[in-house]
Amino acid sequence: MTEKTAPASKGFPRRHFLKLCLGTAGVFTLGSAYTLGVEPTLVEVTRQSLKIVGLPKAFNGMRLAHITDLHRSHLVSLDYLYDCVAKVNSLHADLLLVTGDYITGRQNVSGLKRKLYGKGVEVEEFMSECAGAIGRAKTRYGTFASLGNHDHWFNGDYVTRSLTEEGVTVLRNKNTLIEESGQTLEIVGLGDLWTEKLDFQKAFSGTQGAFQIVLMHNPDTFEKWDRPGSHMILSGHTHGGQVNIPFFGAPIVPSKYGNKYAQGLFQKDNTRMYVNRGLGSIAPPVRFNCRPEIALIELGCA
Repeated sequence: MTEKTAPASKGFPRRHFLKLCLGTAGVFTLGSAYTLGVEPTLVEVTRQSLKIVGLPKAFNGMRLAHITDLHRSHLVSLDYLYDCVAKVNSLHADLLLVTGDYITGRQNVSGLKRKLYGKGVEVEEFMSECAGAIGRAKTRYGTFASLGNHDHWFNGDYVTRSLTEEGVTVLRNKNTLIEESGQTLEIVGLGDLWTEKLDFQKAFSGTQGAFQIVLMHNPDTFEKWDRPGSHMILSGHTHGGQVNIPFFGAPIVPSKYGNKYAQGLFQKDNTRMYVNRGLGSIAPPVRFNCRPEIALIELGCA
């Protein structure tokens, strides 16, 4: 008696289904390993070359290095920050500008997040270490900084002192200037939008130049920016969302305007704003399609 061969199944073969499951699991495992263990420290140096109205001729070709949102904690190691500053030094920038959130200072969290971010004296140590890392920077005109919301949520005065002790000029609703060949360039630091009074009158008091560099942690202020003149605003705060889904954008951005100012270059009249993705991260400590960033911006006379 001859056996009949069963017809081939029109469904999805079991062995193929198992392979697909294993493959999918592998992709998710590799993806998790990448977003947790690779991209959060895979720093990208981005470069911009901008023509600036009102830039004094003595500063034509000036190279600005911009870093932000370092977030020293158990999630962001000191060795990583040392490496980041070493990358800054390798760029031979004229000026280093830092726009806040040196630690993760939210003290009203509990449980795992508090263990990740640190508490009390531990956060003070994180801040001192972060300031020490920034203090390693070598540029022609020095390092200038503003504060962010996390700095104030912890202790804005302590953060200011830590940075100042490392030779960093901290500008909180204040301005200063640098000089070259008899010409001056003004640098303005604004207070943080969420946690410190944003005092434009005080911050710009005494400025006379046609152009200023402005340190402004939170980019949301740009939405209603109407100050006359020419400015190069440097911002952070958003981390670029940390996760940037192709064709969709970042699901979560700490901004009133969603993805609008998540990252990149923006312009209103003669004012530009660059929003940096930051170096550190907060929980969940992942990055996807949103690498940590050091921005190098070259300014030329328009």
